[in-house]
Amino acid sequence: MARNSRIVTRRTVIRRFSLAGEILDRLEELELVVPVHRPGKERVYRLEDMDRLRVYQLLTQELGVNPPGAEIILRLRGRLMNLQHVLYRLLTGIRDQGLLDKLHEVLSSLDEEPW
Repeated sequence: MARNSRIVTRRTVIRRFSLAGEILDRLEELELVVPVHRPGKERVYRLEDMDRLRVYQLLTQELGVNPPGAEIILRLRGRLMNLQHVLYRLLTGIRDQGLLDKLHEVLSSLDEEPW
């Protein structure tokens, strides 16, 4: 691990996940992992990247998903996580403005038949 426990060196990532450097390079090209570049030093990765690598490895090695399929799954997973954050912020804003009861009323009306 690097000095800051929230980042990990490229060498450590390759060793920990038994990855070929080319695979890590490919995932970087696809922006599925985004290294932090430090001038004159080895690239490092954040814990979020480590999580994506763990999922990539699970998909490809344990579940038999081919690499392009794993890439698609990782992108969709990222989008879903982003949507969860947006929804959480939206609902928090609605609650903070005292509009939660109104939202519940509107959502309940969607269950009613329109005719």
